Amino acid sequence: MSDHSPTPASEPLFSNEEVKQFDQDDAEAGRAIGKMLSALFLYTVIAMTVAAYFTYRWVTTSTVH
Repeated sequence: MSDHSPTPASEPLFSNEEVKQFDQDDAEAGRAIGKMLSALFLYTVIAMTVAAYFTYRWVTTSTVH
């Protein structure tokens, strides 16, 4: 247990301008993360398509002894 009691804030921690800037920065970060995830998804689809194609070619052209 702590002997410290919380003191009520007499003024807000952040000004309205700072809150708006935080909101804008958060939205920008969200857009950047969305673009990054979209690019990684596209890369994964392309890589899996290439792997599937080569696997199909290998299976259909291999000879059984």
